[in-house]
Amino acid sequence: MLFRRTTVPLDEDSSARFLPWLVAFMVFLACLALASVFVVERAAQRWDRGLKGQLTVQIPAPEQEAERPARIEKVTQVLQATPGVRGLSVLTPQEVARLVEPWLGEAALAAELPLPDLIAVTLDPNQPPDLAALRQALEAAVPGTQADDHQRWLANLLNLARSIKLGALIVLGLVGFAAVVTVVFVTRTGLEIHRQVIELLHLMGAQDRYIAREFQGHALKLGLRGGLFGFLLAVAALFGLGWLAGQAQLSLLPRFELAALDWILLGLLPILAALIAMWTARVTVLRTLVRMS
Repeated sequence: MLFRRTTVPLDEDSSARFLPWLVAFMVFLACLALASVFVVERAAQRWDRGLKGQLTVQIPAPEQEAERPARIEKVTQVLQATPGVRGLSVLTPQEVARLVEPWLGEAALAAELPLPDLIAVTLDPNQPPDLAALRQALEAAVPGTQADDHQRWLANLLNLARSIKLGALIVLGLVGFAAVVTVVFVTRTGLEIHRQVIELLHLMGAQDRYIAREFQGHALKLGLRGGLFGFLLAVAALFGLGWLAGQAQLSLLPRFELAALDWILLGLLPILAALIAMWTARVTVLRTLVRMS
């Protein structure tokens, strides 16, 4: 079907010359959209796993630096005495500075900057503590101390991830629709150009299915050629984006990496595009020939 010589001279048809380029562009967009779904989905899973069962306690910076150890000790005693707290870890000033560095830049490393003290708390998922009572106890121990369970922040991130995924899926749907419309237009144009050849084949006894096979094989070949080219462009673009993301070292953004299964699924897009082109051409030819007869 791909390499046999066709009775209808479709290879000489100028109307289909731009079809591989359009398919390449569509596969390129589809690959980028699907890759963004994979990246965002894995980022959302990491955020959910990393923050579930975690609590961050923030102790405001003291007026006198000498008071800092005593304030931390009071808060840790409250946490250790709270049922449902499995463990805790007091972050060093250097670790706190690295956390705020994406927002404050090198100023976060300045010794005179009054950074709060942070305590990472691990909760028992089976018996979590009463957060309202814990917040009251922490406020009584050191005024201004806050306990953040990350749920609001995590919910906003997950909503953002869902919105990005929905947008990418809409792009995939639009790309598929555009591919079908393009193949329909090209196929109908080819039928009009080769109308006399098709009528001659009918007089010689050729059935509509035979003519449909001619067009669907041609569409499959052009779709596969364009799809492979678009896939290669997408691979180059994805590797380039991954390299740029690695150079930027932005901790707030998800890591731009794809698993082996993701690459396999992306590699199926050119084949899917070619099959869509073949099926669309076949259906278009059969329906058009019925109206022509």
